[in-house]
Amino acid sequence: MTTPAATGTQSEVERLRRRIAELERSSERELAVFLEALLVALPAVVVRFDSALRIRFVSQLVPGLREEDVLGAPALDFIAAEDRERARATIETALQTGETGGYETVGPGPNGERRTYQVFVTPAREPDGSMGGCFVAIDTSGLHARERALAESEQKLRIALASTKLGLWSWDVGSGEVLWDDRMHQIMGRDEALTLPEYVEQAVHPEDREAIRQGGERMMASGRFEAMPHRILRPDGEVRWMLTVGEVEPDTNGRAARLMGGNLDITEQRGLEDQLRRSQKLEAVGRLTAGVAHNFNNMLMAILPSLELLRRVVPPTHTALLDDATAASERAAEMVRKLMTFAGQRRPLPPRACDAGGLAQHLMDMCARTFDRHIGLHCSRPAEPLFVEADAADLEQVLMNLLLNARDAVLEAQTARPRIELLATLGDADPRGADGGGVVVLRVTDNGSGMSELAKQHAFEPFFTSKEVGQGTGLGLATSYAIVRDLGGHIEIDSTPGAGTTVTVTLPLTTAPAREEPNVRPGRLDAKGVRVLVIDDEPLIRRLTQQVLEEAGCRVRLASDGAQALAALERELADVILLDRSMPGMPGASLLANLRRLAPRARVAYFTGEDVPAAERAAVDAVISKPIHIAELERTIGDLARW
Repeated sequence: MTTPAATGTQSEVERLRRRIAELERSSERELAVFLEALLVALPAVVVRFDSALRIRFVSQLVPGLREEDVLGAPALDFIAAEDRERARATIETALQTGETGGYETVGPGPNGERRTYQVFVTPAREPDGSMGGCFVAIDTSGLHARERALAESEQKLRIALASTKLGLWSWDVGSGEVLWDDRMHQIMGRDEALTLPEYVEQAVHPEDREAIRQGGERMMASGRFEAMPHRILRPDGEVRWMLTVGEVEPDTNGRAARLMGGNLDITEQRGLEDQLRRSQKLEAVGRLTAGVAHNFNNMLMAILPSLELLRRVVPPTHTALLDDATAASERAAEMVRKLMTFAGQRRPLPPRACDAGGLAQHLMDMCARTFDRHIGLHCSRPAEPLFVEADAADLEQVLMNLLLNARDAVLEAQTARPRIELLATLGDADPRGADGGGVVVLRVTDNGSGMSELAKQHAFEPFFTSKEVGQGTGLGLATSYAIVRDLGGHIEIDSTPGAGTTVTVTLPLTTAPAREEPNVRPGRLDAKGVRVLVIDDEPLIRRLTQQVLEEAGCRVRLASDGAQALAALERELADVILLDRSMPGMPGASLLANLRRLAPRARVAYFTGEDVPAAERAAVDAVISKPIHIAELERTIGDLARW
């Protein structure tokens, strides 16, 4: 018989069991809801498959698919055909080893586009004890796009760095860690990376070291990077110009904690800038030289004819003094001609084809007879003539200047090997050839004392010389430079102190000249009675020219400017007009048209110390070069009057 107490106890136990079952069912539902929400929220697709590789669960469906189309279907049917065998092998390995595996595949995305997935395969035991598993597919398309963008960015950076020749570096001040990229090692010519203090002491050129050291100290204290152009001395001895750029990462106190930046090799740029500065300096010197030579030429125009006039009246006991004064004036005139040539203001004779090889051999033979006996000379040239478009006297002056410099260099070094070498480069092998027609290269080489870097930089400047006072004028190379320039060529110096010098002249190659009939110049003509108008702003030249021409029988009138000249012609016409080409106020070229209008039958001659362009020469009847001897002036006036 069951007692009431026992019955009550059983009821309570049954109630508790029901309550426990309800709680268990509630927890399972909550867990299921949580897991479902988690699977939906994950940026991945979770697929459960059984031991037969059939799908039992999928967390997300691609648009267009239904659960009844997927559940129970073979999992491999939804894998791209090209990845199917790789997926099967990964699944089998995971099921056999019990370890997670993975592979990458391409499949449809939520909007139907092709996406890249990283798939992880994990084994999971089924309720019946068989071994199934799970796929977890994570969309990595965005990651791949970022990787591609990063790779493209890195490639662009590499191309930019390669094109700018920028070497990158970084220096952690606290730890001392230094990083250099390959370009930085290449620029510096070093295998080891250097901290800033090491860089200053071991790499910076000694002449720039103190400035870079001070700049580095300011940068470390202020936390602001300073761009610092400077030279470095590579371990192989080569000097290169650097521009250091970068930025500073400061610490909490504003001091430098880390430096990052790059070194840019600007050696070629500095070389071009130096060439430009030298070119501008030579141009400025040329303008100054032209002005000085023009004024000096006018002085000589007053001096030389005056000495000739004095020779007619002084006693024989004084002619030696006049000879000395005349010789000194002639040397001064020659110096003026060199200065005018350098300044591009004078080319007395038009260029014509001449044999550079024959001229070089002639000069070498002449120098062999006049130079010190122990100096050995050698000329190497092709057997056939090498013609260049140049006045022979100009080219002779160039080569003689170079040979004299070579002689002095070997005498100073007590060596004995100057030489001239000639060769022709035909066709377009040398871009400096005129219209691709080839060039003639002349080299004067010696094994003498050589030239310093400073001497090379200033070698073509007028009056610059490394010789002692009285041993040279400093015009030889300057004149040679100007002549070669005007001939359309180039002149270069290659020299090392103690190892000799090579000067290379490159001129356009031309064809052999045609045979010309001899030109017989007529003799001096009588100038008596010729009406001459002299237009010049220099009083000394006007007075002297008047005296010389009046003694020759001419009727001379003077004008100091254009207005006086036009007024003089309105009063009386002239047979010959001597016109100063470079008068201030109204240059000769501007005055010429008015002179022709008032005196159309008059012969007009430019009176100048400068070279006159062909177009201006064609506009006048003659060009008289200052300074001029009395006999030449009288003959020229007579020639013009008889035309």
